[in-house]
Amino acid sequence: MAMEYKGDEVLFAVAISDENGETLVRPFNQTGGSTNISAESIDLTTKDKTGSDYGSVSQEVSLEGIVTEGDPFVNHIKKAIRNKEFVKIYEIDTRTKEAEHGMYMVSSFERTYSNGEFATYSLSGTLNGDVSEETLVEIPEGAPATEETP
Repeated sequence: MAMEYKGDEVLFAVAISDENGETLVRPFNQTGGSTNISAESIDLTTKDKTGSDYGSVSQEVSLEGIVTEGDPFVNHIKKAIRNKEFVKIYEIDTRTKEAEHGMYMVSSFERTYSNGEFATYSLSGTLNGDVSEETLVEIPEGAPATEETP
């Protein structure tokens, strides 16, 4: 019997590089994410046949979550946009630890601070180049447990 996926079984992560190399970081408190692959159509009409063929293919990613203290993701994304840098974003299947990643141009990063609600973020990005596949040894941890005050 085929097992359906639930939304929390697919996670997104970003690679953050520093002087020690590359670290895979899972944004804290993700509430949603999606990928969209779309293709333009080239219409062919001649005396012999009509049809369509693939034109440009594009892939987009979007992420949503709650802004959380200590999350390195937020500052990394802000810095990347301001410096016009691409961000390596991973889509991870938590059942198999299989992942796809690519370099994305982050076209928007919005943080919302509504009175009486959690502060949230949303990210939109477009793939630049190709997607690579790999199997991860471990899935990066998310937000640490909240410390309770006495």
